[in-house]
Amino acid sequence: MIQNPFALLEPFGEVDVSLFTKTDQIKSDDATAAMLGDAPYVSAEQVHGTRTIRVSAALHATEQADGLVTDHQNLWLFTRFADCQGFALYAPQSRVIGVLHAGWRGLTAGAIPAFFEVLEREWGIAPRETWVVAGPSLCTEHAEFTDPVRELPSLDPKFFHGRHVDLRGAADEQFFRLGVPRDHFERSRDCTFCRSDLYWSYRGGDRAAVQDRFRNVLAARLCPVLE
Repeated sequence: MIQNPFALLEPFGEVDVSLFTKTDQIKSDDATAAMLGDAPYVSAEQVHGTRTIRVSAALHATEQADGLVTDHQNLWLFTRFADCQGFALYAPQSRVIGVLHAGWRGLTAGAIPAFFEVLEREWGIAPRETWVVAGPSLCTEHAEFTDPVRELPSLDPKFFHGRHVDLRGAADEQFFRLGVPRDHFERSRDCTFCRSDLYWSYRGGDRAAVQDRFRNVLAARLCPVLE
């Protein structure tokens, strides 16, 4: 487990973020929770879609969603990935935290703007008020498709390099166009494929393990306030 892996969020002492990798051998949400001290947690059945839900109590993969947001303290939010992009977000003025899973299907379907629509609807949070971090994911060299123009029709072709696609760049542009300031954004440069010694990677040789439910996990929570 890598605790507080993002320098961007270090000034916010009220936020906890942890990254679980291949070394942690995480196969279930309960295993993740056990490593975090068995605190209450929320996970969803991730379906590569655009749905984000507001949560206020423990929920264990009983809802189909790829985004989770909360303003409740001491409630861990989990997003699982094995090459897809995983994000954590914090809005300090509203004390709202969230996580988002965005594979290429979710990215092309609009998972990122849909996530911010929930923040606006539920709390009146604008993108400029948020800080966003992105976990390890496929680099362009290893994000290969059969026919990107046909498979990812909503992405700008400038992100296509032959059969390879800069999924990271496409996601970053969506955040910035929505209004997230560039200095409010941090991305891990690690590629899950290139660093398959450290991360589970479906494309990098771990297909059977991933199908057996082994995952990397990004976990985030608002720390409990001591009275």
